[in-house]
Amino acid sequence: MTLEKLYKLLEMDGPEDMEYFEQFADLMEMDEDVPFDLFYMALSGVKPENAGELAENYFEDLSNAAPEDENDLVLLLDSLEENLMHLAEDIDDADARRSFAEQLYKFREWYKAPGGAEIDGEKASVFEALLQARSDAISGETHELAFLSTDDYKLEDASYGLGKFSKIDIAADGSEDAGENADEKTVEADNE
Repeated sequence: MTLEKLYKLLEMDGPEDMEYFEQFADLMEMDEDVPFDLFYMALSGVKPENAGELAENYFEDLSNAAPEDENDLVLLLDSLEENLMHLAEDIDDADARRSFAEQLYKFREWYKAPGGAEIDGEKASVFEALLQARSDAISGETHELAFLSTDDYKLEDASYGLGKFSKIDIAADGSEDAGENADEKTVEADNE
């Protein structure tokens, strides 16, 4: 796999073109082996306003496809979504962008790995089992699905930037209107 081939598969000219759900889903689900450095490059230009929305929509879509009784899987997907949403808020920071890509890549590797699930007793990936669940919901067919590896997935501790701070005045009495109160007291003192 080359970067040019990856961009072609994702219908992108460069990393700044990563903006559509379909591109994001294709990156997460393509059959081709994608090394991390290429995966990261494909996400390296995603705009802050798109990163959180792409992650949120993708993981909500997976949660909606999960069978109703698969609480562990849904909890894992929801936790991943939350972590990625927090990282996306600060994606202009190089460390946050890398953590965002690393968490997605780790999930992709787990999601596509054979043996993470079963369909009618046959080994499958979590990806294949969720595809089957979607298909069953549309067709009305029923297959026995088992998601085996949710307990094995270790969520990474994510560190989040604290954002930008603005200076506020705090009065000695603890009120937030310190600046206004100080000005009023000065005026009163001048009038006496």
